[in-house]
Amino acid sequence: MIFFLGKCIKKKKMIKIGVFVEGQTENIFITRLLAEYLGYEKFEVESIRLMGNKARIIRKRAIHSGVQIYVLIYDVGSDEKVVSALVERAEKMVKKDNYQYLLALRDLYPNKRQEKLNIINKVQKVFSKFVFAYRLKFVLAIMEIEAWFLADYGLFKRIDERLTPQYIHEKIGEDLIKNDPENYQHPAHIIDNIYRLIGRRYKKREKQCYEITSNIDYDFLCLDEGIKSKISSFFYFLKCIDSMLQEV
Repeated sequence: MIFFLGKCIKKKKMIKIGVFVEGQTENIFITRLLAEYLGYEKFEVESIRLMGNKARIIRKRAIHSGVQIYVLIYDVGSDEKVVSALVERAEKMVKKDNYQYLLALRDLYPNKRQEKLNIINKVQKVFSKFVFAYRLKFVLAIMEIEAWFLADYGLFKRIDERLTPQYIHEKIGEDLIKNDPENYQHPAHIIDNIYRLIGRRYKKREKQCYEITSNIDYDFLCLDEGIKSKISSFFYFLKCIDSMLQEV
């Protein structure tokens, strides 16, 4: 357990962060990641799934006295809706509900790799229309959030002892230790190919999402210097979280 930033927080001020994600996988992963990164005793999360014009609470825990960071995760169900859902709610959340920061996280896929800068620039242009634009953050996972999972090359051995990096390399030709996972066009397909080696499929179901996120080595993922260049979008996400906590 990292408690990386949790140890640095000294004041009692509560900070509220809204995170907009495109689906169940991102929701489950970000919840676990932030709890590990910020410290369970200082972190509380609530998750809401948007279904049309309705919002349904899918995870909620009572805030206790020691909590210093409250995160509301909006699962919008589509990558194309992540930014628009944030923009629609930004004014109320920042000015009335006292959220210090709002962050939108989506995959670059199915867009092409060369569209990355164009997408980022368009989002920043939309954000710049708000007087509190500095409170709005955008992270584009290259190409999918599954690339972040693949950076932890020991992950699959924890799921099944047969799935060592060497075995995976031998059977499907993917060198998880040396490869840059952001170079994969469709990282989720790589995970599916790995699961096939043990007679399973990766279909992003809830149980699979919890299985993967509970087996990730978050200390390795967040602190290992050797993988920073491999998953730059992930470390940009952490940088955004770090900057948000400067007010705490």
